[in-house]
Amino acid sequence: MRKTLMLTAALATVLAATPAYADETVDVLSYGSAGGTAVADNDAVSAPLKSGTLATFYATPGGTSFVKCAESAFGATVLSNVAAPGTAKESLTLQSFGSCTPVGIPAVSGVQSIVVDNLPYATSVTSPGNAVAVTGTDAAPIQTTIKLRSALGTVTCVYRADGNLVTGVASNDDQSITFTDQKFTKFSGPSACFPNGWFTAGYGPVSDTSVAGSPLVYVN
Repeated sequence: MRKTLMLTAALATVLAATPAYADETVDVLSYGSAGGTAVADNDAVSAPLKSGTLATFYATPGGTSFVKCAESAFGATVLSNVAAPGTAKESLTLQSFGSCTPVGIPAVSGVQSIVVDNLPYATSVTSPGNAVAVTGTDAAPIQTTIKLRSALGTVTCVYRADGNLVTGVASNDDQSITFTDQKFTKFSGPSACFPNGWFTAGYGPVSDTSVAGSPLVYVN
């Protein structure tokens, strides 16, 4: 009898220590906390540039010639949030850049605009691994138009993502998404445009703006 009581007590201790959600379905995207409330399909999620960072288009990875932007943001719509492990689908509907300046680019005095063309783009978030992928199509490739100011007028440079794909990684440490050295190739523009561009930026915190209070979004 004593042995049975000891086993019963041990089992009760284990059950008490087990999280309440252990047997519940957790979706890839949640808000409020990891494993929290599932982000609903059709919810809007967005993020500014991470505080204290820049969005940068380098001529070579980590090089001394680049365009840097102190402002940037993205917005997306959740199309299909699924149970983890799995892949949630989104549509990238907005990506903006502002307060941009050129560094180390001969004969270029400023940046007139940076525009992401052909939106929306298909976007996915995969768990485990927290991989983020943005994908274009043949009809609507991932394309960015950069207009630079020079003594001879406006220089228009059009770039397209290699493989029609841009990849990043989401982090629950600060609810961010980071893109590092994503390669773009010049599609059109004069010799003043870089032959290639490498895009690096971190966005966060990501929030669900369809929910009151815009709670932070986690990947499970």
